[in-house]
Amino acid sequence: ITTAHLNMKTFILKSGDKMPAVGIGCWKSAKGEATNSVLSALEVGYRLVDSAAVYGNEVEVGSAISQTLKKGLKRSDLWVTSKLWNTCHQSADVEAACRKTISDLQCSYLDLYLVHWPIAQDKRGAIIDVPMKETWSAMESLVSKGLVHNIGVSNFTVTKLKSLLSFCKIPPAVNQVEVTPLLQQRPLREFCASQGIHVTAYSSLGSNDSPFRGSFPNLLANPVITDIAQKNRITAAQVLLAWALGEGISVIPKSVHKERLIENLKSAEITLDGDSLQQIAAMDSHLRSCDGLLFWKNMPGYTLEKFWDDE
Repeated sequence: ITTAHLNMKTFILKSGDKMPAVGIGCWKSAKGEATNSVLSALEVGYRLVDSAAVYGNEVEVGSAISQTLKKGLKRSDLWVTSKLWNTCHQSADVEAACRKTISDLQCSYLDLYLVHWPIAQDKRGAIIDVPMKETWSAMESLVSKGLVHNIGVSNFTVTKLKSLLSFCKIPPAVNQVEVTPLLQQRPLREFCASQGIHVTAYSSLGSNDSPFRGSFPNLLANPVITDIAQKNRITAAQVLLAWALGEGISVIPKSVHKERLIENLKSAEITLDGDSLQQIAAMDSHLRSCDGLLFWKNMPGYTLEKFWDDE
C-alpha cells in the first residue's frame, strides 16, 4: 500500500476533520467492477471512498475496504462517505439505513453521511412529504451515537440550505453537488463558503451517460479544455479536476483504470494559469447533467425550476 496519501491535499471541515481533496467515486461502477476499482484506487494512494446505498454496490466497495485494511492501513487512514436514500427519510428509517451501509461497507463508522437528495419517496418511488427537520434530527442522532463523524447534504440549493440552517443543531459539513465548467454554481458556492459548508463536486468530468439526461456535451472533448490540456501537457481530465480543486472544491471522479486513477490523483499537484482560468470561467452555461427529472416526471406541475428553486 502506497504512502502517497501522507502528502495528500485535504480540506478541513467544521468538525476539524481533514477530508482528502480527491476521492474515488463509486457511482455507476458496474456489478463486479466496484471492488477492483476501489482496490486499485486505495493501492495507488487514494484515501477517500465516496459511496451511496442507491448505487447498489456497497457490498463490493466494502470488500475492497476490508481487503485494504488487512494489508496494513488503519480505519483512521481512510475517509468513507455514503448517502441516505430518498426512501429512508422518515425518522424511523434513517438509523437502520445508516447501519446497513456501515455493515455493507465493513466499516465501524462513516466519516461523512449525506442526505442524498432533498426529496422523500415511498418504496414505490412516489414523492411523499417528510419534513427535512425530521430527517435531519435523525441524522444528528447518528453523530451522537458515534455511527457518523460528519453529516451533510447533496443536491441542496441556497434556499434549501437556508431552511436547514434555520433549525439544525449540527449544521451540514458538506454539500455535494454537480460542479463543472458548464455548471459552475458560483452563488451556491459563495453561500456555502459564507456558512463554512465545504463543497464536493460530482460529475467533474461530465456525465455523458447520466440516467437523468439523455445526452450531455462531452467535456473531455471540449476544445477549450483540450487546448488547455495540450498547452500544459496534461490530460483533459486533469484540467477539469485541477480547475475544481483550485476553486476549493473536492472531487470524486470514477475510474477503473489504474493509469487514469494515478493521473486523476496527480491533479491536486497542478495549478492552472490565469488565462486558462479565464477561459474556463467563460464556459459557464448553467447546464446540468443530473437534473433530478426522474423523480417528478409523472407529477403534473412539478418543474425543473421548482425543484432547483429557480437557482
